[in-house]
Amino acid sequence: MSMPNSRTATKHLHFYHFFSWVSAWSYPRGKKKGQRGGDGLYKIIILLMSSTLLAQDEGLKAYQSGDYDNARKYYESILSEKDEDAAAQFGLGTTAFQQQDLQGALDAFQRALETDNAELQSKAYYNIANALASQQKNEEALAFYRKSLELDPSDKDAKHNYEMIRYQQQQQEQQQEQQDQNQDQEKQEQQEQQKQDQQDQEQQDQNQQNEQDQQEQRSQEEQQQQLAQEDEEKQQDLQHAQAILDALKKDEKVNQKRQMAKARSKKLEKDW
Repeated sequence: MSMPNSRTATKHLHFYHFFSWVSAWSYPRGKKKGQRGGDGLYKIIILLMSSTLLAQDEGLKAYQSGDYDNARKYYESILSEKDEDAAAQFGLGTTAFQQQDLQGALDAFQRALETDNAELQSKAYYNIANALASQQKNEEALAFYRKSLELDPSDKDAKHNYEMIRYQQQQQEQQQEQQDQNQDQEKQEQQEQQKQDQQDQEQQDQNQQNEQDQQEQRSQEEQQQQLAQEDEEKQQDLQHAQAILDALKKDEKVNQKRQMAKARSKKLEKDW
């Protein structure tokens, strides 16, 4: 840990600092405290400074009391003197994380990676993964959990979070696959229904056309029958009229013959 600036030097001069790991549960958006299910819980490892000689460092005191603003100011004051202080960068990252300043936390944890301390690097990777996971950037989070585990394979929290996110991904993939299958099935059913509706409509149109054709055919047949009947009636009327005419002509001939017979009879009577 770098030396504090002049305003805090009297409190920390000649301190022998070491790293102290404090665990705290961080709940992603929409997840309330107490809901420790397997689908939204990430533990952030908090690295703060402690002294073996004097009182606890001010950053740790402020952090543990929930005074994240002063805790952050404390680490920023240290970094203003020596910005490469990896432990202070880590402390800044933890307070920024608790203040929901995820980008500030990520930047600080990234700078903390410049240390040669493998344990600190592992925890920095771990917290970067936590911050990314809280933003639902699961692929990136998994990559940083792997980096953390490469440096510290015994880290149970990193293993837990890694496995949890992988499980979430598998669940999401299965849900997405099921959703895609349901959508495909629904689409297929819609297509089949549309095809059936089209066939039904075509059959209905064909039936209507057939009915219309039959009606037209019946109408034509009725018209033809009516015309034939009318022709027959006309023919019968003509025949009847001709018969009457023939009868009249016949009667006229008979009358003419009678008249001629009477005329001859009268002439014979005169000759006598």
